[in-house]
Amino acid sequence: MAENLYVELLHNLTANLAIAIDQVKGGETKKTDGIEFNAEDFWNRLGLVFKAIAHEATKLSLTFSSPPLPSSQECESLITGVEKTTLALVSLYYCLPKSQGLRLRKSTQNAVVDVIQGITDLAKAVKQYGCGSSEQLQSTGNVWNGADIFPQIPKDNREAVLKVICEAQGMATDALQEIQEAVDSGGMGDDLDELLGEDVGSDNENTWSERDKTLLGPCLGLLKASKSLLKKTKDTVKKNACCNSEQTVTQLDDLADLVDRLSPAVDELASSLYPPLHYQTLNENGKTVYQIQGTMLEFIRKCDFVTENDQQWIDFLHKANQHNWENINTHLNEVS
Repeated sequence: MAENLYVELLHNLTANLAIAIDQVKGGETKKTDGIEFNAEDFWNRLGLVFKAIAHEATKLSLTFSSPPLPSSQECESLITGVEKTTLALVSLYYCLPKSQGLRLRKSTQNAVVDVIQGITDLAKAVKQYGCGSSEQLQSTGNVWNGADIFPQIPKDNREAVLKVICEAQGMATDALQEIQEAVDSGGMGDDLDELLGEDVGSDNENTWSERDKTLLGPCLGLLKASKSLLKKTKDTVKKNACCNSEQTVTQLDDLADLVDRLSPAVDELASSLYPPLHYQTLNENGKTVYQIQGTMLEFIRKCDFVTENDQQWIDFLHKANQHNWENINTHLNEVS
């Protein structure tokens, strides 16, 4: 087959795959005409299509693994197989209704886009680098990886929201640990001394003043409360939440939105605790965390999946949130 012909065919394939990605990102759903959604059937079918995508990627990669180039008929057959399987994947994704949860759709969308992007990169690698390149092998592996993670992707909105909470909890834990280590070492001076080979540890820009230190306790308390809130929320959702009602599914989506707001706010507060302290910035960041925590606690209190036993930790964290913020305000007034 003439080289320019297979390049043209691969170019058309990548263009069609790009359209497929845009369609998936568009987030449309297929009308079911009153047919009840069958979750088990949907996930079984989607898993089969993911495997089929990996199979088509393997065929494409093996065909172009070494010269000679395939015939035009073989190449067209390969590309048709990729396009049909991709179309089946997109069409099946459309069958996942929004009523199953926006976070579930987003999680599924990401998985679908990743595997289509993987086979797009494979086609580009073959077109650009020719047969058997390292880029081709890497792209093939990426498609396999995208298909292999299918068993781990969330299959209902509870699992999707738990993933969001777990990620936020991990980031909050890291932010708290880093600033706590800086507090334990007395600031940033020691690290800079070692890095620059000179005595900068006495520079007030790199250490906390005595007045600064009075703010660290309640600010760290606010960060610890955020970490606890995320952990308790995760435990409650994991233990009690289920997706058997549209209201609970919606509550889980709303909860994930609050988590998405809390996570960067925690990171901003932690970052503003490093010396030198800017009190106005610290006040703004602390207030943001305090307000989001308060909103999140009151929202959780009213969720269907929250039990009487959960009210105790909700009350405790509400008081801790209020106490830490009041202490921050008190110390800010003293240093201003």
